[in-house]
Amino acid sequence: MPSALSATPAVLTVEINAAAIMQARPPEPLNRDSAELLAGPIADDLRRIIGEEVAEAGLIFPAALYDLTELLQPGLPMVETLLDLYRGSLRGGPFSPQLLAIGSSGGRFPQAAIAPRRRPGAGPLLALPFALVAPGDQLDPLRRTIETVLLEKGRASLETDRAVRQLLGVEPVNLSYATFNDLSALMKVQLEHAEFGPLWQLIEAGLYRPESVEEVTLNTGNRFITTAGEVWTPWLTFDGLANQHQNDRETSEQTYTEWARIQRQYMAGLNSHGLPTHIFEPVSGTTAADLEVALSIAKAHTLSADTRWYREVIAEIKTSPDTAVVTLTEQLNSTLGPIAYTALIQATDGKLLGLVHDYPTDPSGINAVIDEWKNYATEHGATFHIERPGALTTIDHPPRLQPWLDYQGSA
Repeated sequence: MPSALSATPAVLTVEINAAAIMQARPPEPLNRDSAELLAGPIADDLRRIIGEEVAEAGLIFPAALYDLTELLQPGLPMVETLLDLYRGSLRGGPFSPQLLAIGSSGGRFPQAAIAPRRRPGAGPLLALPFALVAPGDQLDPLRRTIETVLLEKGRASLETDRAVRQLLGVEPVNLSYATFNDLSALMKVQLEHAEFGPLWQLIEAGLYRPESVEEVTLNTGNRFITTAGEVWTPWLTFDGLANQHQNDRETSEQTYTEWARIQRQYMAGLNSHGLPTHIFEPVSGTTAADLEVALSIAKAHTLSADTRWYREVIAEIKTSPDTAVVTLTEQLNSTLGPIAYTALIQATDGKLLGLVHDYPTDPSGINAVIDEWKNYATEHGATFHIERPGALTTIDHPPRLQPWLDYQGSA
């Protein structure tokens, strides 16, 4: 009985001048006719680099440019989708090697799962992915050859270069072939060079060690636990971090700003690789030496998926018919933008009815927090106003956030 179909993925890397793509989107996917025109020289390149035996395997590729983060995702969904499409092309019949170039129709791909995101600023290294498909026992020796020779001998031909320029409308600096393992090694080097080595450790665990439970803790206080292609991270507050370090106001503000910057960068990087990041309250037990125990407690204190901010309660909100004023203070860093919003709720006589700090956990959380408090004020017949002092408003030692209290004028 023939073995089941298997696929081994690779890419044609397309390096573009960074200045040319900095503000632009990658080009649209090719239509079906243009996809077939590009498939020909790519297939010729593979026969030249790998050998004529490559023709005994099927070749399938989506004619579009992808950012590397779109390809290096847990479970390699791109590869699974390409394999499914190839199986479907056989219509239940026996395997036969064929060339399948997937192009768009009406601007859409036949499978939304492999539609390129075309995010502005993607690159400068983009990739045209493809997969060689054959029964497993037939593909194994070919897979070993590819891993050995593709990167070493994989410079694209002039015909492929010409086709990429004419059909995709880009001016590549370099065109070369690489395996997905090569891409992982390249991504690791790039992140380590940018001093994001721990971020790669998390991504690598999601890609290649999904069954393990691993932890990364940075000297800035950022902490991440990963397993099964997902990540959990505690949300630290300004007051909490300042109390932990017992520094002066200026140092505390710098420390928290650095924590917030790293937290945003890591969460964005993880999400771009398809690793969902869940935020949990930093309660007792989540720092247990036994990672399984720590993760279990973290999961029990994870914010719901639709929550877009983390709330730190300073004074419990009291429902009162005398609610008169809701003041929202924007806690801003000039580089990062809003870090938190301090909501002060007061009665007609000025009595405190509530004080909380809301920390947006993603960019959409900024407007969500503002709308939340606008609606709260409307529901309680209170006046709402927002103060923007243009900096963090802090008092005491160790410092803590406070609302803007200068009522002589709007900040």
